[in-house]
Amino acid sequence: MSKYVYKPYDAVFPGLFEAEKVRLEAALGSRYQIEHMGSTAVPGLGGKGIIDIYVIAPYAELTSVSSQLRRMGYEFVLESSWLERLFHKQDLPDGKEGTRRYHIHVVGEGGEDLKNGLAFRDYLRAHPDSAQEYAKAKKKAAKAAAEVPEQDRKLTYMAIKAPVIKDIIQKASAV
Repeated sequence: MSKYVYKPYDAVFPGLFEAEKVRLEAALGSRYQIEHMGSTAVPGLGGKGIIDIYVIAPYAELTSVSSQLRRMGYEFVLESSWLERLFHKQDLPDGKEGTRRYHIHVVGEGGEDLKNGLAFRDYLRAHPDSAQEYAKAKKKAAKAAAEVPEQDRKLTYMAIKAPVIKDIIQKASAV
């Protein structure tokens, strides 16, 4: 199965996020803000169908939260992490697809990564025309990624989406 696909939006996405948020709060407590992010957080926007979640924590607590996520079965992915964001993934049972991928991004409070991510999501939610522009870029990126060797897929996929993402973040910052 290809990692770079485009699937239509599914109305089950918010419920899947809420169920995982409950599980996260049971493990982490209620001190961290938990946000639904990515394409599944924008009604009508298709994508890979991965449930992306931000767990927002003070920078001094990022590694502690990461450890708690690993105890929940999330895999820490070093090559997709950096100082402001620790990346984790897990495949969980799913009634429609058998399994569904969940990404947890542990992000630092007040960081640029968090600010841009929230602005991007909120702008797409409020501007369906921009969400559709992004959807077109995602479809094009998925098609292009399928046509290149495996080792080039991520770079190809991201290179096609990057200008649209940058443009939308700039629009969101101007609001």
